[in-house]
Amino acid sequence: MTKARGVSRESTDVGYSRRSILMRTLISFLLVVMIMIGLTILIIWVTLKPRKPVFIVTGASIDKYKLSKDHHLDASYTIDLYSFNPDKKMSIQYKKLDVTIMFEDETVANGVISSWHQHSRKKWNYKLDLESHNVELSSALSQHLELAKSSNKAALSVMLKGKIRSKMGIWRSKYYHMKVSCLHLMVPFSNSSGRYQGTLCDVHI
Repeated sequence: MTKARGVSRESTDVGYSRRSILMRTLISFLLVVMIMIGLTILIIWVTLKPRKPVFIVTGASIDKYKLSKDHHLDASYTIDLYSFNPDKKMSIQYKKLDVTIMFEDETVANGVISSWHQHSRKKWNYKLDLESHNVELSSALSQHLELAKSSNKAALSVMLKGKIRSKMGIWRSKYYHMKVSCLHLMVPFSNSSGRYQGTLCDVHI
């Protein structure tokens, strides 16, 4: 009668060792590939070094201004925005931009600019039409706004926030957060004879 033979411990250890070596080799290979991809992206980024877009507010006005006795604001704002991509090689892809208009530290209007693609060395013009609907202000802020109205100009700030990435051929960078600050714009009321002077905005990426 023949006895059944068991699998030796040495055979089991050899099989486990081979699988372990294979896994380590595969992981090492994947790490090398990831490092190479990262280095390639870094080299492209450093070599090409995409330039930040330029934003300028070229026109602005306040219309249909009405401030109630209980400090609720209704008004409409027209903002003419100019953008330029100074990069000679890369285009810029913008995700939607959130727009905020502020008087002093209070938000008085909000809006959105839809996604768009700006080619290299291309200009872009956009007219923003935003409104305040029954926006409640503090008593102090209402007084400041009334003083601004008496001088026919209000100091507003326009803020843009969103994500952008650079593109050249089939290569695309990751998305980066962008903040555009157009501060202390002296915006005339529509019934005044004043004209708005263009303002260069600060761009942070």
